Amino acid sequence: MKLKIGLTLLCWLSYMQAIYSIDKSTFIAIDKVAGNPAVSVKFNSKGGHQGYCIEVAIENNGFDTCFAWVEAGRRLVSEEEKQQDIFVVKNQYVMVAPKSKGKFNVFGFCCQSHDASPRAGTVFKMGYIENKDWQTIANIVNANDFEMGAIQHAVWAVSNNHPVSSIDKGKDEKNLLLLQTVANIKHIELPWYSIGYKKINNQIFSNLPSHIYSDIKYRLPYNGEVSIVVRDKHGIVQTTLLEDVPKNEGVNTYYFDLDIGGWKDGNYTVEVVLDNHKIIEKKKFEINTQLDH
Repeated sequence: MKLKIGLTLLCWLSYMQAIYSIDKSTFIAIDKVAGNPAVSVKFNSKGGHQGYCIEVAIENNGFDTCFAWVEAGRRLVSEEEKQQDIFVVKNQYVMVAPKSKGKFNVFGFCCQSHDASPRAGTVFKMGYIENKDWQTIANIVNANDFEMGAIQHAVWAVSNNHPVSSIDKGKDEKNLLLLQTVANIKHIELPWYSIGYKKINNQIFSNLPSHIYSDIKYRLPYNGEVSIVVRDKHGIVQTTLLEDVPKNEGVNTYYFDLDIGGWKDGNYTVEVVLDNHKIIEKKKFEINTQLDH
């Protein structure tokens, strides 16, 4: 058994070495490969909505090696209307010898948050290359190592207008470049906060904001008592995060994870107040569940 696994790994490593040693200009876009009558190309779901969730099967009946390229930026279209399409975010280069077959995994993410996750075996069409904004996301993901959840929300931010704040910054701000890229696409400032959503069984995305989390840095001109409140657009206090807590002069940091389940869409303001009268810092955040379909 160990010998079999070892041989399989050796073959895979040899294949990958061969792939990466070949000039990428040798590879042909997958739609053009499929246009060759000697080659058959089929896409099927492996089940799931992110990562290596798509399998491409290529049958090469020709006399030359097939060098195929599944491009980052291609949208694969599900033949099941209520199952999400998959947006490819990593280039996949494959080669199939003459008179042979090959199956390869493709790295992509769902791009219709209102639809269901593709079931294993669901057939996908070749689809098409998406527009410039989508291409920008694909290129940045292809070139970097971001967290899976952050990539998914970045795709939805472009495909379904999810808020940029839904993209978690990640440990040590690992996903910050991805957030900045999406913010640039939407022509907005980088959000200072993150929003999490309620998880519901058998539902990929609930669109029910559950909590907002971040830290607030503020500078005190002198020692005093600090309160932190959240107000709605009418100035009405929705909750108090901190009340009359002694703090020292200088820079202070307050981390919060606020339950916003059931809060209405709209703009809110976090206020840092010194000694019950002096507003030291204001931070605005938005709850918006109006998404694109």
